[in-house]
Amino acid sequence: MTETEILAKIENYMKKNNLRQWELAREIGVPEATLNRWLRRKTSISNAYLVILKEKGII
Repeated sequence: MTETEILAKIENYMKKNNLRQWELAREIGVPEATLNRWLRRKTSISNAYLVILKEKGII
C-alpha cells in the first residue's frame, strides 16, 4: 500500500466517523501536529504508527 493510499484511508476513516484531526490523533496516540504533517504530506508515517493504524482498523 502506498503512502497516498494510506492517507486516503485515514481521511476516509475520519469522514466516515465524523472525527476531527485532534480526535483521531488522541485515538491513535499521536500528537495532533504529527497527524497534520502526515495529512499535508510533510512527513512519512513511521512503521510503528502503521501498525497502530492497522490494529485500530483504520488502514
